[in-house]
Amino acid sequence: MNTFIKMGLLVLVVLCVVPVHAGVVPPRGTCMTGVIQSVDHASRWIVFAQNGGPVRRFVYSQWAKFWHDAIEASPDRLKPGMKIRVDFHNPFFGPDFVRRIELLEPTNGAGGKNPK
Repeated sequence: MNTFIKMGLLVLVVLCVVPVHAGVVPPRGTCMTGVIQSVDHASRWIVFAQNGGPVRRFVYSQWAKFWHDAIEASPDRLKPGMKIRVDFHNPFFGPDFVRRIELLEPTNGAGGKNPK
């Protein structure tokens, strides 16, 4: 009978502890603001000059979202000269990447600012 009590307590502990850890949300990336220097949409690489920081090169993920004027769109509309905010991820393995890109200052097709 002693074994049944130990087994029951073990099952009870597992049922109480496992759901708490299963609901943990993975951490988001570091939020950075800067200007796009160049974009290669074929390989999804972006060269990004961070405000007050270094120039970084990273890839946007296949499921990346590009937000501009409250409309969600594909990152294929990114152009050099755009001021953006990104959630930057620096994994242990693989290239640095972003999943969310938000346009801060709209630009016209030539790369200049739109008049307001």
